[in-house]
Amino acid sequence: MVPHPTIPADEAFALLAANGNLSVIDVRSEGEYEKAHFAHTVNIPILSDAHRHRVGLTYKNEGSEAAKALGHRLVSGDYKEALIRRWCAEILRHPGAAALLFCWRGGLRSRIAQDWIVQSGHEVLRVEGGYKALRHEALKTLENPAPFVVLSGMTGSGKTRLLRRLERIVDLEALARHRGSAFGAHFDGRQPQQATFENSLAQALYPLAPGYVLEDESPNIGRCYVPDPFHARMARAPMVRIEAPPRQRALAIYQEYVRRPLVWGMAADELSQAFLRNVERIGNKLGGLECDRIRRLVAEAFAADAMTEEGREAHLDWIERLLSVYYDKQYLYSLSLKSRKTLFQGLWEDCLAFLQELQHE
Repeated sequence: MVPHPTIPADEAFALLAANGNLSVIDVRSEGEYEKAHFAHTVNIPILSDAHRHRVGLTYKNEGSEAAKALGHRLVSGDYKEALIRRWCAEILRHPGAAALLFCWRGGLRSRIAQDWIVQSGHEVLRVEGGYKALRHEALKTLENPAPFVVLSGMTGSGKTRLLRRLERIVDLEALARHRGSAFGAHFDGRQPQQATFENSLAQALYPLAPGYVLEDESPNIGRCYVPDPFHARMARAPMVRIEAPPRQRALAIYQEYVRRPLVWGMAADELSQAFLRNVERIGNKLGGLECDRIRRLVAEAFAADAMTEEGREAHLDWIERLLSVYYDKQYLYSLSLKSRKTLFQGLWEDCLAFLQELQHE
């Protein structure tokens, strides 16, 4: 096998973080990719999960030479030609740009793939150390990010909406695909695996200069959790805090979590059951009587037409009640545990103006 050009993992990670105009091919199996991968990569495995299972059994029963021989047979003939076409087609999606390739540790799989691609007349750089080395670069970034500002405020105060009006941000909820600070998961997809979430966070952090903004979050965002070293920095970071009265916050939540899903076609019964389940999950913290009361208010609200003024007010009642007896208490307790400097505190528009000016200094 002829040696071909490689790229150090730190340089490859910088290119991944820049989300540039290039192809990055991950040749690990689909199962490996599903467990952990980087954004802006495409998975075209040289060995599928089924192939790897067969090779593993052969290695266990017959030894390494027999396993290697089987591996070569599995990726020969038409299968090999189809793989090469897919790899080359991906490289041609970005003509004139660098193309990267990696497997688990930059070993046999990526070397074979690179050799076949080069033989087909295309250039590709093999990442030294493979996924494992890229993962090491991601963890380094999470442990030592550039300084940032935390945007805080009670549930429904409009933190995410404000965040998206700024130029330099990290949207943790978008990366986790979960509405972490309010009523649970996005209705339109499942969350990434933990390592994939961490990799995406590191990619988002890497190119940012000091002064970017991220939303205040608990350690857990659905099933994803913010890595301990990074969350510890969040607890000490300077803060801008939005102030908003309970009814105003309840209205914002109603618009986002009740009205919008219904307008988009979600059935009222399905949405009602989702909220009832969410209330039930925190029943131990609410207490039995309070849990029953809020569940009753939710059911009564959904019995009315949510698009009418009467229905809207019924929803505002249960949302405001849940805010006051649960979410606001959780927020204030969490805030009391953090030693933060408050840079600014005020209404939504004033916080936006302050942060926009801060980012342009």
